[in-house]
Amino acid sequence: MVQTKIGLVFAIFVPLLFTLIWMTGYNGATERIDQLKVGIVNEDQAAGQRIADAIGKQAPYTTVPYASLSEAQQQMDNGALMMVISIPENFTEQAAVKGNTKLVYYINQGNSDIAKSIVESSAAQISASVGKQAFAEVEQQVVTSEVVKTHNISNFAISMLPMILGFVTYIGVMTMNIQLNLSSMMLKRSHSKWDIFWGRQLLLLGVSIIGSLIVTGVAMLFADPAATFWQMWGFHILVYIACITVTQMGFALFGNAAPLFNVALIPFQLMTAGNIIPSAMLTPVYRHIGSFLPAPNGIQGYLRLIYSGAPVTTFVIHLLLIAVITWGITVLRTALTRPAPSPLTQPAASH
Repeated sequence: MVQTKIGLVFAIFVPLLFTLIWMTGYNGATERIDQLKVGIVNEDQAAGQRIADAIGKQAPYTTVPYASLSEAQQQMDNGALMMVISIPENFTEQAAVKGNTKLVYYINQGNSDIAKSIVESSAAQISASVGKQAFAEVEQQVVTSEVVKTHNISNFAISMLPMILGFVTYIGVMTMNIQLNLSSMMLKRSHSKWDIFWGRQLLLLGVSIIGSLIVTGVAMLFADPAATFWQMWGFHILVYIACITVTQMGFALFGNAAPLFNVALIPFQLMTAGNIIPSAMLTPVYRHIGSFLPAPNGIQGYLRLIYSGAPVTTFVIHLLLIAVITWGITVLRTALTRPAPSPLTQPAASH
C-alpha cells in the first residue's frame, strides 16, 4: 500500500535529512565567532579612544562603535549585537589615580544561548588583554570586568516559551492539516473543490484566532513578558496563519507526499531559529533561510516580546509575506486542479 511505502520512507528520510542538514549547517560554527557583532561605547571622551581601539584589536568579534550606551543597548535588544562593551567616564583617570579601573559588559539574556556563553566567557580575557596593551608600564592587572545581564529571567521555564509558541505551533498545525487533507479527500465526491477550499479556510482562520487565544492565555499564566497580552496574542495569530499556509501549500503541491515536505522544513527551522546558536555562525548558505520560514520568525519575535519588548516589525512583515505568498500558491494550485468526477447515476431497473 502507498501509506506503508510512505511510512518506510519517513523512517529513513527524516533522520537522514536531519543528519545532512545539521552536520553541514553547524560544521565549523565555533570557528565563526568573528561573525558576532559587539558594540563599543566610549564615554571617556578622547582619553578612552585608545582603549576603544585596543578592544577592537583584542576582541575576537566584529566591533561596532556607538555614540551612546542607550543606542547600543537598543541595537542589542533588537538582536543586532551580542554584547555591548562600555568604557565608563573617567576610565583612564581611575586607572592612573587608583591603579585599577573596569570595563562594563552588557549582555542581553534574550539572545542566543551559545552566543551569551561565548561573549560572557571572553569578558575577563578582553579586559586583561586591554589592560596589558593600554597600561603596559603597570605590572598588576589594572582593568577588571563587570558583567551586567539585561532582561534577566530567573525562571528557566519561561526561556522555553519562544520555542513552544514559535515552533511547536508549526508541529501542531502540520498534524492538523494531515487530518484535514484526509477529510477533504472524502468530501471530494459530494462537494466542489471550491466549497471544500473555502470551508477549510474559514475553519483554519478560526483555529488561528481561537487556538492562539487559548495557548497565549495559558502561557501568560506562567510568564510575565515585557510585551502585553494583546501583543503576544496578535503575534501568535500571525505565527499560526503562516504555519498553516505553509503546511497547507505542501498538500496543495504534493498531495499525500506533503508530510515529507513539511517535515523536511523542520531541521531548517530549528537550525536557523537563532535561539540556540546565532544564524551568523552557521555555514553561509544556511544563514538567511530562516527569514523565509515561519518558525524562525516566530521564535525571534517571541525572544523580543518576552525579554525586552523590542519591536517585532521585521518578523511581522516576514510572517505576512510568507502567509500571502504560500496562500496564493495554494489558491493557484487549487484553481488548476481538475474537479473530481461526479459519480454516475445508475438508471432504475425496468420490470
